Amino acid sequence: MKPRRVLALALLTGLLSVGGGEQAASQTAEELLREGSAARMEQRFKDAVSLLDRAKTLDPLNADVLVQLGFARLALANNPAARQAFEQALALAPSYEDARFGLAQIAFRSGNFAEARKLAETVLGAQPENAEARQLLGSIEAAETAKQAEPQPDIARQLAKRAKPAPSRLEITLQQARKLREEGRFTEAETIYRETLALSPGNADVLVALGLVTGSQQKLDDAETFFRAALERAPDYLDARLGLVRVAMWRGDRSGAKTLVGRVLADHPDSTEARILAARISLQEGDVRAAQAQFQAVLDREPDDTEALLGLGDAQRATGDDRAARINYRRALVLEPSSADIQQRLNQPPPKKWRVDIGTEVSDLTGGLSSWTDSAFGLMYTLQPGTTVGARTRVATRYGETDVQIEARIDHAFSQDFSSYGIVAGTPDADFLARFSVGGGAAWRVYAPAGPLGPLLLTLDGRHDVFHDTSVTTVSPAAQYFFFDERLGLQVRWIHSANDEGTSSNGYAIRADLAATDRLRFFAGYSDAPEISEGALIDTKTGFTGISFDLSDTLTLRANYAYEHRETFDRNIFGLGLAVRF
Repeated sequence: MKPRRVLALALLTGLLSVGGGEQAASQTAEELLREGSAARMEQRFKDAVSLLDRAKTLDPLNADVLVQLGFARLALANNPAARQAFEQALALAPSYEDARFGLAQIAFRSGNFAEARKLAETVLGAQPENAEARQLLGSIEAAETAKQAEPQPDIARQLAKRAKPAPSRLEITLQQARKLREEGRFTEAETIYRETLALSPGNADVLVALGLVTGSQQKLDDAETFFRAALERAPDYLDARLGLVRVAMWRGDRSGAKTLVGRVLADHPDSTEARILAARISLQEGDVRAAQAQFQAVLDREPDDTEALLGLGDAQRATGDDRAARINYRRALVLEPSSADIQQRLNQPPPKKWRVDIGTEVSDLTGGLSSWTDSAFGLMYTLQPGTTVGARTRVATRYGETDVQIEARIDHAFSQDFSSYGIVAGTPDADFLARFSVGGGAAWRVYAPAGPLGPLLLTLDGRHDVFHDTSVTTVSPAAQYFFFDERLGLQVRWIHSANDEGTSSNGYAIRADLAATDRLRFFAGYSDAPEISEGALIDTKTGFTGISFDLSDTLTLRANYAYEHRETFDRNIFGLGLAVRF
């Protein structure tokens, strides 16, 4: 997305250069440097000079700006102005070899081979693998040989013209890598960027690009190394600093990312990209209102910023306003009609707010006892993203008696890391189920690293059941850890129950959940814990398993089996169910 935005802004810069539009005036030196460098790589040298001249006006002591300006002027054959820019850069940063290489090119094109050789050899001494400097030194040697054999005044000029990269190997490889990165082919882009870094060791732009492509592949340690290396070369390189913000976000370190982006905004309050990242952090934290305000503030200044449009759409979708989100996605698609990322957002169907769950279980009891049945019908409605209310009716039969229980429930996610629920249930004319029940629980994601391991969830559930002649309280804390990008989850639960007569019981349950595919899931486990039956605590040992399969985005089928052992009988439980979303 960014390269296209860079091109658009560069064109707008040319159109507004006479009038000095409000948007152009708000650009920072770093933004102008980035756009000017892109224009030079694309061989739009006049645009590059215009952008970089403005960057120099805003930040006259920025050596990166001066070097890029020198190369842009050199491409337009303005050698005196190019020399001045390179010399100013070296005065600010004496070890800036790119500036010295620029002076070597000027000396060579002017026919001063001795000076060109001296400068090129100095560059190679500092950067032995600099292919462009080595190529220039070869051209200098060829020109010197030709001059000795046939001293014609125009030989050096002709050889220099032939030696001038148009474009250079470095520029060609950068263009190839950038195209691959835009297409999401990060592994291939990384390979080319590494080759480019060998051509231009210590090139801060290449180091930042490598940080982005390695980070996109979750090679977060490599990404951080590249961004820090770029900052060693250019301590206030904005893209490198923002790269470290991205690494923190990729690692799930929202607090660290917030601190880093805050420091960037303190130094560069007008940085659009920093403002967008700050908004993304707010959205990740679940502060949707703040995120909307931050994205909108960017759009007030830059109405055609694609990333801000997408961010605002994402924030609106997070509030459940799918219609408003689609309006902003379509605006972004007009600006970038070939973007698969935007099209994917538009292809995503509106969220389904209703869910119906239907299930039934039949229990076959040993000892000649009659079967039990337990059926339920539930209806849930999403009031807003993160908040769901619902009701459930349960019909259970045991020993020829039937109880009908009605339950109400509310779930609310306070953030991506913390959620809770509450239930209340009643059974009119109860025979064996609780006459009245109240309960609730919470889940807390305490550890969520980037990568295949994690997160870790801690949960706590509690319930109080009131029967005819007693009441029972159950408390059940659990820990669940995920592996293989959340494909496998392992849970351990402790179960403590006590009635009002002072009888208590402790037990446990272990469970594994496996997502074999995006649609097919399995679970299995074992428990040794009490069951509440007519107010009494009955020790049971149960092995259980089940499967669920998404036939479509709207329909899920479930099946389960459990074998339960009690002192008085054993029980085989067979269950079927389905869920429908609309």
